[in-house]
Amino acid sequence: MRKKHLKAEENLRLEKAESIALFAELSPDPIFRLDESGKIILANNSAHKIFPHHVLLGETAQSLFPFIQNKEIKEIIDEEKTINQSALLGNNYFQFILEGISKLNICQVYGRDITELKNTESSLKVALVNAQESKRLKEFFLAQISHEIRSPLNVIVGCTDLLLEESNDAIDSEFGSILLSMKNNSKRLYRTFDLLLNMSQIQTGKYDVRLEKVDLHALLKTLQSDYTSLAEEKGLVINLTNSIKEDAAVVADHYSITQIFANLLDNSIKYTNKGEINLNIYRSNTNICVDLTDTGKGISKEYINKLFAPFSQEEMGYTRRYEGTGLGLALVKSFIDINKAQIKVKSELNVGSTFTVILNGDKKWGI
Repeated sequence: MRKKHLKAEENLRLEKAESIALFAELSPDPIFRLDESGKIILANNSAHKIFPHHVLLGETAQSLFPFIQNKEIKEIIDEEKTINQSALLGNNYFQFILEGISKLNICQVYGRDITELKNTESSLKVALVNAQESKRLKEFFLAQISHEIRSPLNVIVGCTDLLLEESNDAIDSEFGSILLSMKNNSKRLYRTFDLLLNMSQIQTGKYDVRLEKVDLHALLKTLQSDYTSLAEEKGLVINLTNSIKEDAAVVADHYSITQIFANLLDNSIKYTNKGEINLNIYRSNTNICVDLTDTGKGISKEYINKLFAPFSQEEMGYTRRYEGTGLGLALVKSFIDINKAQIKVKSELNVGSTFTVILNGDKKWGI
C-alpha cells in the first residue's frame, strides 16, 4: 500500500511538472531558467523567437541580456531577490523580471514585449512637448497681439473723446453719433482682448491674486462713468444707489472684482434695448451685496444652468441677434471663485434680470 501511495504521489508530481512545463512552453511571453552560474537550462518557444540564431540551452545569459552583465545570479538565487529590468533586443522592447528560487537553486526570467507601450509612451512625450510649445506660442501671441492692438485703440479712443468734446457746437449731432459709435466699438474690441487674455491666464493658472481693501462704491462709480457713453448710445440710463451708510469696503482682488461688474454691466447694456440699469449696494448680515438689475430681454429657465459656461450664448450661430465671444459670464464665475464670493441670478423673459454678487465684507483674509 505504501509503495502504491508513493508511486501515485510521484505520478502526480510528474503530471504537475509536465503541466507547468507545457504552460511555460505555450506561453506567448518568453521564459528562461538559469542555473547559479548564469547558464540557460530552459527556454520556451517564445524565448527562442527572440534569439532565432542562437542555441539557447547552455548559453550564458550574460551574453544575451546586457542588463545581466553586472548582476550576481547566485546572489539573486540565494537571497530570492526579484529584479525588474527593461531592454531593447533587436527592434523590440522587453520588460524582464528576474526571480530567484533558492529551493530549486535556479533563477527564473519572465519577459514581456512592451514595444507598443514604449511607442505609445514616446508618442505621448512628443505630444506633451508639442502641447507645451503650442501653449507657449499661444501665450506669446496673445501678449504680443494684445499690445499691438491696444496701443492704436487707445489713440483712437483718445482722439474720439477730443473730437466729441469739440463737436458739441461746431459739428451736427449725426457726426457726433458716428464718433460715439467709433469710441464704443473701439472699447468693445479692447474688451474682447481683455476677455481672451483673462481666460488664458485663468486656464493656465497664471492669474496672480492680489488682495487689498476695495471701496466698492468708488469702484462702481467709476464703472458707471465708463459705461455711460455705451448706455447712452442705446438710450439707457445707469443708476447707482449705495444703501450702506458706512464705508462699503471689501477685501478682494481689485482687478478681478472690477472685471466681475464690468462684464455684468457690459452684458446688461448689450441685452437691454430700453429702460434702465440699476446698481444697488446693500448689506445682508455680514456680507456686502450688489444687485445689478436691468429691463432687458431676460434669460430662459432652460439656459440659466448653462449661463456661466465658456463660449456659450443663448442664441448661437451666424443668425444670432447679439454679438460677443461668450466669455464674459464664464470669466465672471471664475473671478467670483477667486474672490470666494457668490453670484445669484433671477430672470424673466421679456422683463429683465437681476444678478446679485455676494461678497464677504467683514472677512479679512488674514491681511
